Amino acid sequence: MNKIWKLRNLFPENGSGPNADIDVFINEMKNLKARVSLPDKLARLLYIRGMTDYHKVIKFFKPTREKLYDPLLMKGCDIATKRLLQCIENKEKIMVLGDYDVDGTCGVSMFYMFLKHFQLEAAVYIPDRITEGYGVSFDAIDRAREQGIKLIVTIDCGITAVDKAAYAKSQGIEMIICDHHQPPEQLPDVLAIMDPLQIDCDYPFKYLCGAGVAFKLAQSVCKKLGEQDFVYSLLDFVAIATSSDIVPIVDENRVIVNEGFRLINTTPRPSLKTLMDKIGLKGSKVNTSNIVFSLAPRINAVGRLGDAKRAVELLTSETESELDELAAVLDVENFNRRELDKTITENAFKLYESLGINGNTFSIVLHNEEWHPGVIGIVAARLVEKYNRPSIVMTTVNGVAKGSARSISGFNIYEALKKCEGMLIQFGGHCHAAGLEINIENIPEFRKKFNYLASQELTKQELQPEIDVDMEIEFDEINPTFTKILSFFEPFGPGNSVPLFVTKDVQIIGEVRYAKADTHIFKVRDTHSHKAMDAVFFYSKDFHDKIEKGVVCDICYSVEKNLWNGKETTKLTIKDMKFH
Repeated sequence: MNKIWKLRNLFPENGSGPNADIDVFINEMKNLKARVSLPDKLARLLYIRGMTDYHKVIKFFKPTREKLYDPLLMKGCDIATKRLLQCIENKEKIMVLGDYDVDGTCGVSMFYMFLKHFQLEAAVYIPDRITEGYGVSFDAIDRAREQGIKLIVTIDCGITAVDKAAYAKSQGIEMIICDHHQPPEQLPDVLAIMDPLQIDCDYPFKYLCGAGVAFKLAQSVCKKLGEQDFVYSLLDFVAIATSSDIVPIVDENRVIVNEGFRLINTTPRPSLKTLMDKIGLKGSKVNTSNIVFSLAPRINAVGRLGDAKRAVELLTSETESELDELAAVLDVENFNRRELDKTITENAFKLYESLGINGNTFSIVLHNEEWHPGVIGIVAARLVEKYNRPSIVMTTVNGVAKGSARSISGFNIYEALKKCEGMLIQFGGHCHAAGLEINIENIPEFRKKFNYLASQELTKQELQPEIDVDMEIEFDEINPTFTKILSFFEPFGPGNSVPLFVTKDVQIIGEVRYAKADTHIFKVRDTHSHKAMDAVFFYSKDFHDKIEKGVVCDICYSVEKNLWNGKETTKLTIKDMKFH
């Protein structure tokens, strides 16, 4: 599908970006350049990202831990802190309950290590994806009661658990909820709720992941006890969760990821070192890309295909033999997950296209009772990637359809599901991703209404896949200073994506190599500046008959550093090509 190259809006309209007055823009650029020595194009790149004054630029380039917000600004944190201090004083046992994805398991691992530091016994509970489903379960509460536990701390779930909270209260069990999903109108009746999305919460940053919210609670307790240095040592867990959970890598999340990656790259804990060695990241610099595509899928895999508690066991273990064994389990489960993912994705593509409506709908809603519930979220994401439509993929669990939803830019999938809640058994999530349950007989009606809602908000043009481009440049602007300063834009992620550039009228020169995994490797020369650059184009089989020596084209790419045999070079990672 042809992609539109869309220049990023220089003046964002969401209220957080710079003023749209061009005179203000020019003056700010002059003021900025007077205090920070930057090439014109990189100053403009900062401005596109909302860095419109000197102080914002410094915060952006130095996202260090002293820039973390006071945790007590978050509603519910004061009450939760007092209760945990009481637990520490009385040596109470606590149940830590989290979701089965990376955010949940990393958050539970972080909180387990936090409690362990204060000699508290913690019972870890991760619900079974198939038998219990998402979030707090009655089984978990019964387990807590049987063990004499009087406090449950939930991480990355709980904000919709109204009935479970009532049951826990009836059993004499208190709950602290650490969640980041959209709160419903009726909140659970619990001791404390920490969720920055609560309407009356004044916390200055609203987009923490679940592990990030739980970290704020740990940070508050450690601050009271004079253990700040210890709590910062837990940011590696939170950085992995934040990178993996489709939350914006801006503001406080940028600090969390930057500090967490620094820990992983300098003094990795034994569990993470074992995992990195296993997947070939030994000696490599950990970044959001290899977390999202290499490390996180392995942590996720055990929860998709079995007991997610195995991920927590690995992440919190310090025993070499146990780590090797658990890392091998994660590897096997990840291989099995990839095979299932590939098969079901192909089936989903065929099912959608067999319906004869490809290109004529504004959304995708698919159901197959045989699809594995552990990978339907991945398949929904693959559908979004291929067809650029809000996608819901469902299978059958215990006689009802259970689904995962993924969205595209400009469509809030949580709000759309809320407008369909009369047809649903339950749902929850946020604007980008959600989960739902529905009676199978209601699927046709739901598909029709969901598509209608999408048609009201999305135009045919918005369904055309787009690539957001930062700016057009020529190769002679890509010099050592440019690439060095560009590296300080990391960590990348939603809200601060990898900068993408366009250069027009380049010519493919020299030999074109076709490598494994549908990858082309070649050189391109800018016909204006005559400078040549190395280029690599991953997953480029659709262009196989076009990429050849002598061809002239326009390219969209990111600029990457390449380290080989101790020598650092610069290469272009191609994202798309338009041939003359």
